[in-house]
Amino acid sequence: MRKISFIAIMLICGMTTFAQAVKDRNIIPVAVNLNQVLRMNITNGGNIEFVFNTIADYKSGIGAGSDAMYMTSFEVASSTRWALDFGAETANLIGNDNPANLLTIDNVGLSLNNLGTHTFEAAASPIGTTATKELFSAPTTNATKTIALPAYPTTLITDNTTAAANAGDAVDNKFTINWRCGTKEGSMNGTALIDQKPSPTPDRYVVNVLFDLSAL
Repeated sequence: MRKISFIAIMLICGMTTFAQAVKDRNIIPVAVNLNQVLRMNITNGGNIEFVFNTIADYKSGIGAGSDAMYMTSFEVASSTRWALDFGAETANLIGNDNPANLLTIDNVGLSLNNLGTHTFEAAASPIGTTATKELFSAPTTNATKTIALPAYPTTLITDNTTAAANAGDAVDNKFTINWRCGTKEGSMNGTALIDQKPSPTPDRYVVNVLFDLSAL
């Protein structure tokens, strides 16, 4: 009787020793699709025209200040850091009546104003100096100076290369450009239109200003 009991105990121990744990596995794929958003929207002032009718216009120029007639408003919506290049398509404004009539583009000037929640680096600071600043504009000394219209491509606004990216929506990145002509401000032509030699020939002078938004 003792022998039989011993064998039974051994069988039970063997079953315990060689039993396999049971488990199951399932997989749920999780994907994240980041589609790039990159848009510039001109909301006002898509066509700017200066009309010189008086001697005072020829002497002092037109558009200095915040006259809405000479203002372009635009917004940038971007999911990534971005840069905006701009500039005149040609080195001169070209006469509409006679293409041989030319007016240098430095007679046209502009200033940049920031209306969004993103902010420019300090005027006197190199790019990337302030960690909380998202924007940088070398030509306008961070939206503090009036400049002559440059040739394309010139980088008007770019990311400040800090931890705070300039990516954002139209609330973050909202700007105006105040245009002027013949006002002799900043780096513009320092000679009034009435004093330039040779005197500009009466004509309607036109140049296309290109804007090119790109991801960084």
